[in-house]
Amino acid sequence: METQGPNTRAPVVAAFDAATGVREPVEFGIAASDVTGAPLIIAVVHTGDKGSSLEQLRADLQRRGLDEVEIRTFEDRTAARGLARALDEVQPALIVLGSSKRSKIGSVFVGTTAERVIHSSSCPVAVVPKGYERPEGGVKVIGAAYSPSDEGREALHAAASLARAGGARVRAIMVLDPAHAGEQSSSMMAGQHHATSSSEGDAAVDRLSDEAELNEAVAKLGVEAETDVLVADAADGLVAASQNVDLLIMGSRGLGPKRAVLLGSVSRRVAERSACPVVILPRGATEKTEALLADAEAHAAGQS
Repeated sequence: METQGPNTRAPVVAAFDAATGVREPVEFGIAASDVTGAPLIIAVVHTGDKGSSLEQLRADLQRRGLDEVEIRTFEDRTAARGLARALDEVQPALIVLGSSKRSKIGSVFVGTTAERVIHSSSCPVAVVPKGYERPEGGVKVIGAAYSPSDEGREALHAAASLARAGGARVRAIMVLDPAHAGEQSSSMMAGQHHATSSSEGDAAVDRLSDEAELNEAVAKLGVEAETDVLVADAADGLVAASQNVDLLIMGSRGLGPKRAVLLGSVSRRVAERSACPVVILPRGATEKTEALLADAEAHAAGQS
């Protein structure tokens, strides 16, 4: 039996664009609520005519027996301001947005809206691609965008916690800068012929050190896990990796060494182009992240 009732938990907030009626954030929010046991609040932030989509949403929730889901309207001049109000008033454990990828013209969740929420949020932010459908068998593979930094380690830790709660496995993804990876590969080949410089040799050692650190971190997770080391542009590498996982977790800003990808410059591009939902852990959101993960694991234990 659970020791904490759902009403005492910080809620999951899913943004709903009433102008388009796009449901992907709502569907992911329902799934997140199921996993964590947190209540779900649907935030309607469109500034214009809501049309009939909101009533259709209410009817669908009722038909599915989701009567406890709360719908709140946050009217404002822009979507970003409305979502900022929702964050301030509700203090959620997680906020779920729609991706601008292939969005309909006029969608309020485009361009800088998601970026502004990510950088101002004190809780994790999930960005869900258009056309998303929850996997039939549930989330089985959780990707973690890893770099040798606090942000990369936090993403890996979060992936492991969610994997334990949902019976999934973890794929730790490290993307190396092509220029430095090429430099390191050349230095390792040259080293066999005694033609490597001191700096090239150091680069090769650094790469091996990073991969060794990744393997060591994965070995300590306590869940089924694997590693995936890619040499690519930051966003391109993570977007490619997103095609082979059900959920991708990443930091919004990384401070790793230059040979590894720094996530701060690519988090928005990855969120817009990812093939799967992306959970971004903003700087300063550690407390909310830990509470969300604890709720997920406690809820899973209570259901077993």
